[in-house]
Amino acid sequence: MSQTPGSRKRLPEVIADRLQREIVETGAQPDDRLPTEVELVERYGVSRTVVREAARLLVQRGLVTVTPGRGMVVARFDGKLISEQFAMLMQASNGTFDQLLELRLAIEVQMAVLAAEGQVVHLIAAMQETIDRGEASIDERERFLEFDMAFHELLAESSGNPYFGLVSKPINEFMRSHYRNRASYPSDPRRTLEEHTEILSAIRRGDTFGARHATEEHLRRLRRARRNAPVSADEH
Repeated sequence: MSQTPGSRKRLPEVIADRLQREIVETGAQPDDRLPTEVELVERYGVSRTVVREAARLLVQRGLVTVTPGRGMVVARFDGKLISEQFAMLMQASNGTFDQLLELRLAIEVQMAVLAAEGQVVHLIAAMQETIDRGEASIDERERFLEFDMAFHELLAESSGNPYFGLVSKPINEFMRSHYRNRASYPSDPRRTLEEHTEILSAIRRGDTFGARHATEEHLRRLRRARRNAPVSADEH
């Protein structure tokens, strides 16, 4: 396999880049199998070591997973890699949880506006289900957290803009792990459900102003509650 003259990329990076383009351009779906190690060795005329390093790079990028017996398959994007970067940023004292909530506020207000414009029926029904199941789980902290986060993930999907999901999913994934073992969560769960209901009612009506206002009020209350909560030793 030849490289472009003057290229500074190592051979594994070149192969990883080519496989990445192939995944994107062919519209490969999560869990689709990719060529085997032997096939890639023959295709590119390189050693198994080079192919394995290329696979490792693709795993680091979150594009593939490698499992015994299946080889390389297209990964499911779950936001965990970005979520881990959020955690490292906070631990390095370059960012705070409150600043992350500022980002969430900025994007979710617009998500709600777009959801009210689109009014996707099956997603509205799914959001209502998270409220109903949250009500049934109000005394079960872990389950309530899942339905709480699910509402916000569906809100992103309801916007009709896939980039909102790309940004908000890792935020929600980080918040799941952040809240899971903290006594400050949930903050007034019944009020949370009421606010989710207000947001959803505005979306159902196609009321963009109401959706914006209800979402902003909900997230600002959560920020205030977070600021007033006791801070543990491992938080900034």
